[in-house]
Amino acid sequence: MTVILRDYQNEAVKEVRTAWETGTQRPAVVLPTGSGKTVPIAELARLALDEGTASRVLVLAHRDELLRQAKEEIHSVAPHLRVGVVKADENGVGAPVVVGSVQTLRHEARRGLLRGVGLVVVDECHHATAPSYRTILDHFGCFTEGGAKAVGFTATMSRGDGVGLREVWQSVVYERDIRYMITRKFLVPPRGIHVRVEDLDLSKVRKSAGDFSEGQLGDALAASLAPERIVDAYREHALGRPSLLFVPTVEFAELMVERFTTAGVTARIVHGQQVPVVRRAHLDAFKAGRVDVLVNCMVLTEGTNLPMASCVIIARPTTHVGLYVQMVGRVLRTFPGKTDAIVLDVVGVSQRHALVGLTDLMGEREKVKPRPEDLELGEDADLPEEEDTSGGYRDRAWLDGFLISSEVDLFHGQRARWQRTYGGQWFAPYGKERYVTVVPALSGSEAWDVLSVARKTMGESDWVAREIEDLGYAMAHAEGVVLQLPSSLARRDATWRAKPASQAQKDLLRRFGAVLPPGALSGEAGDVLDIVYASARIDPWARRR
Repeated sequence: MTVILRDYQNEAVKEVRTAWETGTQRPAVVLPTGSGKTVPIAELARLALDEGTASRVLVLAHRDELLRQAKEEIHSVAPHLRVGVVKADENGVGAPVVVGSVQTLRHEARRGLLRGVGLVVVDECHHATAPSYRTILDHFGCFTEGGAKAVGFTATMSRGDGVGLREVWQSVVYERDIRYMITRKFLVPPRGIHVRVEDLDLSKVRKSAGDFSEGQLGDALAASLAPERIVDAYREHALGRPSLLFVPTVEFAELMVERFTTAGVTARIVHGQQVPVVRRAHLDAFKAGRVDVLVNCMVLTEGTNLPMASCVIIARPTTHVGLYVQMVGRVLRTFPGKTDAIVLDVVGVSQRHALVGLTDLMGEREKVKPRPEDLELGEDADLPEEEDTSGGYRDRAWLDGFLISSEVDLFHGQRARWQRTYGGQWFAPYGKERYVTVVPALSGSEAWDVLSVARKTMGESDWVAREIEDLGYAMAHAEGVVLQLPSSLARRDATWRAKPASQAQKDLLRRFGAVLPPGALSGEAGDVLDIVYASARIDPWARRR
């Protein structure tokens, strides 16, 4: 059956063709993982051949899974087109559409057999600054006026090695982000959970090519409580969900398969050095539901289509935001019966990187003052004083000997410190003495109100915005208030947050019955205190609504 392109896929095709017509020989398109970027690739190939602007189209990819996927999609979009594969001993150079392996076509003898190429499409085009890609593109005249046209598609237009992609791609002519796809139900919404590994120390892991050394990462993880915490986190938060676990080394992957098996969880491993038939067998078993957790050593970040997966466990810290987005993107595809996805982060990478920035959504809205009858805030609010020794919040604070986990906002492009009260209300510190909070609309409609409240006293409270339909927009407006202040207390990137927790913070938390784990940072201690105060200040009022 022929595929019908979605609106954004048609828009991407139109923008690429317009770019070619106006003199841009090498445009690029950015579409998130799971959005079906192979479909516009296939449509561009069909149009070029049907209209006669190219006598042959080359679709370039660097992995077997990408090659096979491209071939299938082109058949879906244009069943009348013959598609050949050029890879190792396959040599379909005579087909109108050739899906070619970079590793094969970097050799001059193989490139020489491929004639009449008028269009080169590069999948995962953030790799295209590598010499092998540049050699192939140059061979077909993509850098020469009058030569073949080119177009690149990727989910992450960035590289971890700092090399500028503008050396290859002249401009990004069309882009859609993950939030766009989620709000239109083309992807499922993710929920982030950070699980703390108390004794994991990455400070001594050296960097290689700008990222953590994989070998040392594996050693550090294996020497910590990470294996136990990963299994515990899966059983507590994702039991029964088809899950992908990303790890840095084959050795650590094998260790995790052993630990999951011991815990009664079916797990299999896939990695780049496996015999292809074994890797395919493990992938097929996962697709068929016979495997609970697929443990992989960086082979599922690009191209693999496993839409049934609804949980990703990230045990591979990285400094590269593109790699992080690729890992999370593996579980965002839609699938029958799938309503959301869980991101279990055991190495803190979700606090370093964001999937998309809420600040991009910010706009100006008029602030309004609340009516006194709207607020219903009285002097009798249940607010703990600093000298209170009550243990009322003990079961919600960090405790030694239990799994330590907290929900994180994966779209935190915000610089404010967003957290949730015990009652589930979003809030962020607003200067030294206030919070800004996002709560269900007072009207009872399916919308959000933004309110500024005092931290510990019943001071004046102000509406920031009313009746905002989208939570992301509401948080963006709240953030606009927070970041107007010069105080570093309002920012998630304040330098003091990375310092060790002070004795004063520990003493104060102990009065509330909370015990910090060894090595806790000042920012983490401050967050627990904020949750205590904000919960007592905001939750009673929210319940009255």
